[in-house]
Amino acid sequence: MARVHPEYDPPVRRLPIPLILALCLCAACASRKPEPLTAPAGPGTALDALKLKDPATEWDGKSLLHADLDLDGGEDYAAAGVRKDRFVVGIVHGPVSAGSRVWTLDFPVNGEEDALCSAKAKISLEPLEENEGPKPGHPRKGMGINLSDDQCDAFHIYWDPKEKDFQYWRL
Repeated sequence: MARVHPEYDPPVRRLPIPLILALCLCAACASRKPEPLTAPAGPGTALDALKLKDPATEWDGKSLLHADLDLDGGEDYAAAGVRKDRFVVGIVHGPVSAGSRVWTLDFPVNGEEDALCSAKAKISLEPLEENEGPKPGHPRKGMGINLSDDQCDAFHIYWDPKEKDFQYWRL
């Protein structure tokens, strides 16, 4: 057996133990099957949030509106949809996240009380005045939603800070 001289420095040096462990860990991870990427839970857009809340409604993406509808300083979203013989207005508290609050108000189209005269209604933003509606003095500053079918009186949808909910009035 050959002896190595004590002063002999081989060309390959010893690797430090932490580096060896790191290389072993990398090799073990590389041999595992990659896990599929999944989308984060919850909606990505206001329309996604509305579809999650009310999947039976056919939401119209072209009707999407955005404004501070609940008077909290942030942008909210509204869209129109149709479900059977009902016209639906959906409102999503922004910014949109998995925990966004969603409200839906539906209106009959068949001539009942508080009904639209046509399913071809549209929504638009409208500025609200302090003394509009059936309860003068009730706070209604800011932006609201006008729901109109151009055949009957329009519905005026607004945030009620006392009830912490969306309400509407009609002449």
